[in-house]
Amino acid sequence: MAALTNSRNTPELGDGGRIQVYPVEANTTIYLGSIVALNGNGNAVPASSTPGLKVIGRADMVSNGFPGQDAVNNPGAAGAIAIVVRRGAFMYGVNDASIGAPQVGLTAFAVDDSSVSLFDGSGATAVTAQITAFPAAASAQIISLGHENVSSVKVHSTAAGGTVYTEGTDYAVNFQTGLVMLINGGGIAAGATVYVDYNWGPPTRSAAGRIVRIDPTGQVWIDFWHQGVAAI
Repeated sequence: MAALTNSRNTPELGDGGRIQVYPVEANTTIYLGSIVALNGNGNAVPASSTPGLKVIGRADMVSNGFPGQDAVNNPGAAGAIAIVVRRGAFMYGVNDASIGAPQVGLTAFAVDDSSVSLFDGSGATAVTAQITAFPAAASAQIISLGHENVSSVKVHSTAAGGTVYTEGTDYAVNFQTGLVMLINGGGIAAGATVYVDYNWGPPTRSAAGRIVRIDPTGQVWIDFWHQGVAAI
């Protein structure tokens, strides 16, 4: 289309697009309250660690169904029924104890339709005792591991192990970019040489949303509006 030469009537999606209806994939069951994703066909499926899914929110109800009815399209052709999915901040379990107070504000990744993890599922290649040094004291204390999509990061003082530093106290990791940042007041000195173990590889999990709060039960509140990786 050509650029505008006068004003236009631009409709706004009702409720800001918070509630949407999606066709359910063939031979699929989606339980109410679960994390829902779209597959490569654009059909709704339960969230999982399968590569290529796009997390879209919480399963609210079956379109034109009755209250409390799960989306049971099994057996059934793709699109035979549809699911109403809602964006917002909802509470889910932590699959692997990877999320605590220090991770609030970071992106969580869907493991299955009821739990999330801090890790994106990457890790096809393991690296052991990669030696690297933080910059001089006057510079920003950030190092790059040389790979994106890292997981299972462990920072220690010697190749054999030595002092094993604590994530969230001594250093912070951006798992998507592969950057490690020294935390002021921690156990790693500016300009220090450290050794890092980690895994890296293409991500297999999809971003669920931003971690907004830790519940006293150990579950986490996930904001499906704000995702580190764009969703539909």
